[in-house]
Amino acid sequence: MSGSRGFTRILLAGLAFLLVAVSPVGGAEVGESMPDFVMQTFDGSTSSSEALAGRPLMLIFWNTWCPDCMRELPAVNRLAKKFIPRGLAFLAINTAINDSKRRARAYWMKKEFLFPSGFDHDFEIGDLFKVRGVPTIFLIDSKGIIRHKHPKFPENMEKSFKLLTSKDQ
Repeated sequence: MSGSRGFTRILLAGLAFLLVAVSPVGGAEVGESMPDFVMQTFDGSTSSSEALAGRPLMLIFWNTWCPDCMRELPAVNRLAKKFIPRGLAFLAINTAINDSKRRARAYWMKKEFLFPSGFDHDFEIGDLFKVRGVPTIFLIDSKGIIRHKHPKFPENMEKSFKLLTSKDQ
């Protein structure tokens, strides 16, 4: 091995090791179970994975400074109006990254969304779900299995919701 190639290989191997060593372990990928969490919502109630169990769920991580989030949340609200009566639960979580609880709560209450949201003070829930950017949208079936994880809605959101809310899933 020449000196620079050998050094590059060692450096790359060390970086790969560090990436594996610091990567969180656990669920939050498609096909895996939803992680357990508990969160206080802006209206003062509590939401948790346990309370949401047995129902399909759309979960969206967001921030007030995120233009894509500001476009997606009203669209999610329109879908919530249609699909909450069909048994689909909705929950939004502000990641608290470069955001404040006061600003997030004020935005949420002003918009009068039909579903709850809360503030992830220390990004603990975001870490559990391996969120790496906002928005991040999860679709979780009634058995708690993650079926979609992406910064965007599935191509055919209504079809995805219908599958999640069908009795035969």
